[in-house]
Amino acid sequence: MFEHSVKVPRHYKVAANIFKKVSTEGGSVKTLLYDDKLRHFRTNVLYALITETIKHAADIDKMFESSGLITNEPRLDPWLAKVLTTELLFGKKALPGKSKPEQTIRSYLEKFEKYTADHPEDSKTEAIRRPRYVRINTNLLTTSDAIRAFQDEEYRFVRCTSGSYNDYLEQIKGLGEYDFTQDYHVKTVFVFSSGTKLHEHELYLENKIILQDKATALAVHVLAPPPGSIALDMCAAPGMKTTQLAAYMRNEGKIYAVEQNEQRYKTLCDFVEKTGSKCVETINKDALALRRGDYDDVEYILLDPSCSGSGMELCVHNYIEPARLAKLTSLQEKFLKHAMNAFPNAKRIVYSTCSLFPEENERVVTNVVKTSRTKWRVQDVKELLKGQWNNFGSAMYGSMGARCLYAKPDTDYTTGFFLAVLDRDQKDFERKANKEKESKVNNEDENEATEEVNKKKHKQIKKPDETNEDNDEIASNKVKKKKKKTRENNENDVQNNDNNESEITYTENEDVTKKKKKRKHERHENDEQNNESEIAVNAESNENVPKKKKKRKSDSDKNYDQNNDTVINESEMINNDGNGDVLKKKKKKHKNQDVRDSEIMMNTEDSDDIPKKKEKHKHKNEINEDSLENRDIGEKVKEKKKKKKKDKDLQEA
Repeated sequence: MFEHSVKVPRHYKVAANIFKKVSTEGGSVKTLLYDDKLRHFRTNVLYALITETIKHAADIDKMFESSGLITNEPRLDPWLAKVLTTELLFGKKALPGKSKPEQTIRSYLEKFEKYTADHPEDSKTEAIRRPRYVRINTNLLTTSDAIRAFQDEEYRFVRCTSGSYNDYLEQIKGLGEYDFTQDYHVKTVFVFSSGTKLHEHELYLENKIILQDKATALAVHVLAPPPGSIALDMCAAPGMKTTQLAAYMRNEGKIYAVEQNEQRYKTLCDFVEKTGSKCVETINKDALALRRGDYDDVEYILLDPSCSGSGMELCVHNYIEPARLAKLTSLQEKFLKHAMNAFPNAKRIVYSTCSLFPEENERVVTNVVKTSRTKWRVQDVKELLKGQWNNFGSAMYGSMGARCLYAKPDTDYTTGFFLAVLDRDQKDFERKANKEKESKVNNEDENEATEEVNKKKHKQIKKPDETNEDNDEIASNKVKKKKKKTRENNENDVQNNDNNESEITYTENEDVTKKKKKRKHERHENDEQNNESEIAVNAESNENVPKKKKKRKSDSDKNYDQNNDTVINESEMINNDGNGDVLKKKKKKHKNQDVRDSEIMMNTEDSDDIPKKKEKHKHKNEINEDSLENRDIGEKVKEKKKKKKKDKDLQEA
């Protein structure tokens, strides 16, 4: 770096650094200007100086080579030298500072002028310099009011030609210093001569006019969202096209403005507020993070992704490294794919760049459209502009490439720009609309069904008595069925138990009777020793009882065969006192008798007291015909005993 005692003005150094980055690394001048470190600078002044330097870079290189400046001044920074030369020859045309670099450039002024005089053909750039484009912010000012305001300042309004686009180009090329006209395509854009200074104009400071190139304004013009629609600007900062969208839509509808960089996002928010763009909603987020379902209402999309910026820098970027270009095109394809697939209601997408390289333009569009899941058609921009344009895409990329538009500095007098218009295929859109309609009908049917269910529930809640009666009736029917089934099962169990019990009881009675006979026989033998007459009576009674007993058994068997539900048991007991009292008891079994009786009989099979317990349990309230017969027999036995006792008393007497 050239050493000097007096420092070079800082804005020249900043301009030189940005110019160097743009030339060696690529990128946009505007992007680099939105650095937080430059917030104290007048960015509009820096932007004008840098862009002028870029325009004349090729001519300045030839001047340096002719004059030998770089060879003679090796310690002088060539980037700073170009900025200072631009200021001296094409800007303020003066370098009032006393720094060594400024003094060195002033010392070569005569050589620069001599080279310009000897090579007039190199001054063509000056002859075709771009005019000054101004967009009227119709959010704050109407076009008619803007025309009157400039006329009040002695500017002369020239009506735009009604002829062809080429006629218009000739018209703007011949504008005088104080002439201005409306643009041929975008009527809110005014065109002034190239040397017009408007950075300090009152309307500019009030944000009623915006210094915006026609090429960038074309993107919104062909997108053409009607008032009340929903639009999305995926890469919005600094907000030129976003605020133009708001004005185009008359601040009716909604515009989502997305910007990832925090500093640029702040600039965007500030610019949106100053311009009165009330329908804009700013979003500090990566546009690729907007997922399907987040903003499904979007209908129109504006996509201007990062690019090499070769259209802005004119001849500076005649060459770019393949690796960097491949990285840029990959990112651009991601953005365009996302725009085409993530917003189901999108009707139109405008893809634009400030690059002149086909790799970033036609190739990106054709690659993405061919591989997209949804059907999109590249619209012919020439038709949208009614045939009034000259530069279009390359046919090397087929019909899709030829349908795109280029704005070129040397013929259109704008910045280098590319744009493509993509419309969703109508059939695909109709299919989607039909699906939505079917889905809506299905939802309505579901809602109707839900309403009917709710009404029924409401009725049930409203009439609880009726509901309770129905529920009680249903419950009672269930209980009756259950009881009936239980009763049938119990009857079956009782019948089975009765059958088993009768067999067991019959066998037990037989065994018990045998034991009793044996015991009676032993008692009779003992009594026989004391009283022979008593033994005789007992023997006679014992002989009669078994006969009756056998007869009773046959009767019980007969009754058992006739009716399985009834079992008759018989037992005889003779008192130890020798009175010969016989106790006979019988049992009648009912259907609902508890099963425990059979278990008791099984457990006490060998017990001598079984007949007593059994008779006591089973003959509480039951008397049948057989029991009456037994009672008659007992009475006859008693009468016989009384008679014998009477006879015995007579004998003893």
